[in-house]
Amino acid sequence: MDMDTPDSAPLAPSPAPAAPPRSAAPAPRSLVAGIALVLAVGAVAAAGLAWWRSAADSAASAATATELALLRTDLDGQRRALEQERRERDQLRQRLADAEGINKTLREEVLGVSERARVLEDAIANIADKRLSGHDALLLNEAEMVLLLAEQRFELFHDAAAAARAYRIADAALAALQDPAFATVRETLAVELRGLEQMNQPAEAAALAELAQLREQVVRLPLAAALDRRNAGADSRLWRALGQFVRITRSGESGTVADPALLRNFVVLELRGAELALLERDDTALHAALERARVQLRDGFAASDASVSAALAGLDRLAGRSAAAAPAPVLGATLKELRNLRAAQGMRTLPAAPIAPATSSSEPSASGAPDA
Repeated sequence: MDMDTPDSAPLAPSPAPAAPPRSAAPAPRSLVAGIALVLAVGAVAAAGLAWWRSAADSAASAATATELALLRTDLDGQRRALEQERRERDQLRQRLADAEGINKTLREEVLGVSERARVLEDAIANIADKRLSGHDALLLNEAEMVLLLAEQRFELFHDAAAAARAYRIADAALAALQDPAFATVRETLAVELRGLEQMNQPAEAAALAELAQLREQVVRLPLAAALDRRNAGADSRLWRALGQFVRITRSGESGTVADPALLRNFVVLELRGAELALLERDDTALHAALERARVQLRDGFAASDASVSAALAGLDRLAGRSAAAAPAPVLGATLKELRNLRAAQGMRTLPAAPIAPATSSSEPSASGAPDA
């Protein structure tokens, strides 16, 4: 459209068509429409009811399916548990069968061991019935000789240490034997060896050491004043010249020797006798020897001197103890049992030597005791 051209005038509205003439609707069509509406509503309601029922049935079916799945899961678990229990029962049954087989094997082995033990016993019995070999005979002779020497050593000298060493040598010889019949001899030997070892008590060793110390102190103890004066008056050239040919000694009222050297030797001999009595475990001889030594020390030496007083106190202390603290063992059972076994097997034994009983009096002990 051009800008110079004015707008055209609006068109005039067309006249409305003439309405058709109304005619009255027939009554049957309205009734049909109402019935159709009612039927439509009923159909919709029926469709809704059917849908609701279908939804409810679907939900019930889903719940039932879920429950069935849970039940199936539980059944599977129960089935697996039953299978596990069945496998465990089978394993237990297998283990019981294995244990029964092992027990049967063990019974057979025990029977076999019993049979072998019976065979060994028969073999040992047969060996015991035979004569001993030359090697065993030499060992038995050695053991018998050593036991005899140990018994005589202990009876004569009461030397428990040497007897114990001899018993150990005899035990080594018996241990090298091939015949088990002599095992009981070693048991008896062990009993007697323990008795010998128990004799070496610490108290006895201390008493012996104290007696040895007293013997060493006697040579240094100062003499009594009266004895010193008598010996000082006799100490002249003429007396020394005559003393080479003649010696005169005086004894006091209690038997104390006036000669200093002889007095010291007497005290040493009495202490030696006390040692021997202590080794012999003879209380009477021990107390007698200590009393004689005490009298000699008291009358022949300066009692006021500290060393003499200490020596007298030591003698009193030794006199207060008991020499028989432990009973001495009785030897000979091992030797007797060994000889009986050898006699039963027909072996020649060494001749038995009679053993003289050792005297327990202190006088021969003091006079015959060697100075070690």
